[in-house]
Parts: sequence; structure tokens; C-alpha cells
Amino acid sequence: MHEQADTFGSILPAARARSLGTAWLGPLRLEREAAQVLGIPYGKVMQVAFVPLTYTVGTDFKPARRVPMEEVTHWDRW
Repeated sequence: MHEQADTFGSILPAARARSLGTAWLGPLRLEREAAQVLGIPYGKVMQVAFVPLTYTVGTDFKPARRVPMEEVTHWDRW
């Protein structure tokens, strides 16, 4: 499992190093429908995420605004 996490986690920085913008899209709510449209054999291949790539306009990257972690993270409680 660590090998998969290492591989998936390296996609976004690798793209950025090549001046490509990315977004991690997942989990897929319509996985079966996406598989059909894209020709992915649904019963044999597990879709993890879609990572669209695009050339960016400029390189003025900055952290995104995010909800405070405490509002979305739960540990041993709900």
C-alpha cells in the first residue's frame, strides 16, 4: 500500500515541476458510468482518481484558502 501512496503522491509535484497544473478528482461517484464512457473495463480495473493536467498561465502559485482542519477532521469522535 505504501508503494501506491508514494506513486500517487508524486504525480502532483512532478506535474508542477513541468509547469503543469493539476487537480485531484475523486472519489468517483459515477465510477461505473465513467468506466463505460472511457472504455475502462469496470470489473477488472479500479479507478482511484482522475488527475487532469493543463498548462498554467504564469507561475504565481499560492496556497489555496482552506477550511480549518479542526472543522473537517475527526479523531475517535464524530
